[in-house]
Amino acid sequence: MHLRLTERELRMVLDWRRQGAFFPDEDRVLRKLRHALEQKAPAQLSRLQIQIIHGWAEEQLGGPYGGGEVLNPEEAVLFGKIRDALGYGDRS
Repeated sequence: MHLRLTERELRMVLDWRRQGAFFPDEDRVLRKLRHALEQKAPAQLSRLQIQIIHGWAEEQLGGPYGGGEVLNPEEAVLFGKIRDALGYGDRS
């Protein structure tokens, strides 16, 4: 799956894990995101890897957003792209 994030969005996600990965799967995600940033190309990730990023987003942005609201517009767009990639979409 391609996750099309801007350079700024890639940097935001990488910043969420600036302390490093806790598990090998997280390390693989970080490497793929760094590669996408360097190559200026979409990140090629598996569904599980996008779910890992979704978990980071929930952790970073303050909890599960099943019906919640992200106040920062940049974060809202980024979170929307992650949810769209997983097929969650807006369930308002």
